[in-house]
Amino acid sequence: MKRGEDPYRAAPPPWWGWPSAETSRRRWRIALIVPLVGAAGCGLLFLLGIGAMALLLLVSRLSFPIPDGEPLAMSTAEITGTWVDEEGGRLTLEENGTFASDGICGDFSDGDLNAAVAPDPGAGTWELYTHDGPDSGEPSSEVQLTFTPGTVWTEYEARGTSKHPVLWMYIGDPDEGRLCVLERAADRTKE
Repeated sequence: MKRGEDPYRAAPPPWWGWPSAETSRRRWRIALIVPLVGAAGCGLLFLLGIGAMALLLLVSRLSFPIPDGEPLAMSTAEITGTWVDEEGGRLTLEENGTFASDGICGDFSDGDLNAAVAPDPGAGTWELYTHDGPDSGEPSSEVQLTFTPGTVWTEYEARGTSKHPVLWMYIGDPDEGRLCVLERAADRTKE
């Protein structure tokens, strides 16, 4: 302390056990900055985790497997004929609106929309519906099969190209990614 200074305002020298005023200010800054940086880091990690979860949900919902090509609008003449699945099941659609099937894959329902087993071999009637697609607005076709006798039915969507069309559907929950794909028998024998 110098002569004339107020003894209560001056900081004691460091050798008396007290840090200087500048050192005290640094310690307070560090004491405030470290928790703030830590909290900011935790906040960023939290946001990163939320972002990763959101991206995972988005990708899992958008990545349903579907056959190649675009939805197709097909005429009755184009859709009639024999279609086969990869397990050898056969579906023959006649021009008169009847069909015969033998071991075809699919997701079948009864009249109450409960899961059902299709008769094997089976027969019945079919109808072709063409409507605007929900996403693209382009026309697409669906073939609805109704087995007789009984109320078991199923529906296939037309997709692909005009040279290589397929009839397809999900089997069970679309999230499981199981597909039933029917190709023209003539196209299948070319491969």
